[in-house]
Amino acid sequence: MPNQETILKTNSTIGIIGGGQLGRMACFAAHSLGFRTVIFTDQKNSPASFVTNQTIVADYDDKEALKKFASLIDVATFEFENIPAATVEFLSSLKAVYPNADVLKTTQHRILEKDFLNSIDIKTADYAEIKSHEDLLKNLEKFGTSILKTATMGYDGKGQFVFRGVEQAEEIWRIVSDLVFSQKLILEKFCPFESEISVIVARSKNGETATYEPLTNIHKLGILDKSIYPAKISESLKIKAQKAAEKIADKLNLIGVLAVEFFVMNDETLLVNELAPRPHNSGHFSMDASITSQFEQLIRAISGLSLGSTQFHSEGHMKNLIGQEVNNLEEFTKNPRAKIHLYGKDKVAEGRKMGHVNILNSK
Repeated sequence: MPNQETILKTNSTIGIIGGGQLGRMACFAAHSLGFRTVIFTDQKNSPASFVTNQTIVADYDDKEALKKFASLIDVATFEFENIPAATVEFLSSLKAVYPNADVLKTTQHRILEKDFLNSIDIKTADYAEIKSHEDLLKNLEKFGTSILKTATMGYDGKGQFVFRGVEQAEEIWRIVSDLVFSQKLILEKFCPFESEISVIVARSKNGETATYEPLTNIHKLGILDKSIYPAKISESLKIKAQKAAEKIADKLNLIGVLAVEFFVMNDETLLVNELAPRPHNSGHFSMDASITSQFEQLIRAISGLSLGSTQFHSEGHMKNLIGQEVNNLEEFTKNPRAKIHLYGKDKVAEGRKMGHVNILNSK
């Protein structure tokens, strides 16, 4: 049982760094458990700002604004990892922040992340840091078909270049060579995987762990399109994925939730693709198909409450609404087993996640 002294009292305030849709849905979960929320974001009229008790709009490196934020909250978390680690380090000197800055540093940097995973005997694709044109040529010869990525920032396929042969090296190097002076580059060997799955694991400040079953992910143009439950893999592989996610969370000393994306290579082999130390798009199905959503689990983990059950009570899939897809809701509104979640974004743009729909299969 949790130590009562470690549990946030009702009406305590949870601070959330970032104002996107994940922060919005975390606010809903926090409020349902009796907590207040304050959003810290660098964007006006962010999705989360419409559903929180208070919003502070400032740059993430604005220390005076961060001090004000800290004065209003009892504990903090973040809803995306593309924020400066220095922001979390500074805020941590004022209030507890979960996950901690070390977790953020590791998971927002692809090289550090893969170094960490390999150090705990979790397999990833082969990779190499690219510091020069010579590094690129050497490792292209070694890896063959590969993907060049920025080590930090970038998501949904942004900041990535696919090499199918050495002959592309000159052209792409001209595009990315300036990046070497501002950030690191990583080349990853392409893996001819059978499918991609993800596992969400929660770990509380009391050391309790709860893990969701895997979902199979389908992408379009580098953006998640659907997440399907149950995952289309064997029972033994499901257990292997869950145990790997739990090991990663434990070794990171995670407090919060962590999404682990895996490449399914065959019936026995998994490679970790990416980690995300926050609620994840592929975990949205839990909002309507699980006893406890990933967002409620986050709030429980950082507030000292016991974690909820991760059991799925329904099968089905989550469908992202990308760009103009949000304007075609009729098929979902007519479906009595569809649960629609819109994010309150005022501008529809190509590739922008505008909402999602969870479709629960009938039995």
